[in-house]
Amino acid sequence: MMVKKLLGDLVKEERLRRNLSQNTLAENVHVSLRTISDIENYNANPRLETLSLLAKYLNISLDSVIFHDNPPADPYIEQIIYELNDCTDEEKQLALHTLRGLLEGLRKQK
Repeated sequence: MMVKKLLGDLVKEERLRRNLSQNTLAENVHVSLRTISDIENYNANPRLETLSLLAKYLNISLDSVIFHDNPPADPYIEQIIYELNDCTDEEKQLALHTLRGLLEGLRKQK
């Protein structure tokens, strides 16, 4: 039940954060509305393909759900990591320096 609850909570939290209805999420991931509802209500045993589609679309980590080793990550950090995954090392280094400069500037404004 723990895995079902963690998965359901993650999916619902990320869906709501993106202002998506269950129906819209179902359409975008190409699963049934019932599948999304069952997952969010801890009643589903979704197929691996469904889990993979949801994780990719919502950019959530299934490792934290399956292995119970880490609490679900902050969705913003997950999105940043997702964006950086396809970058070259040079692009990652540039992004890191840019982020540090941006954060330094924002903190000075406070």
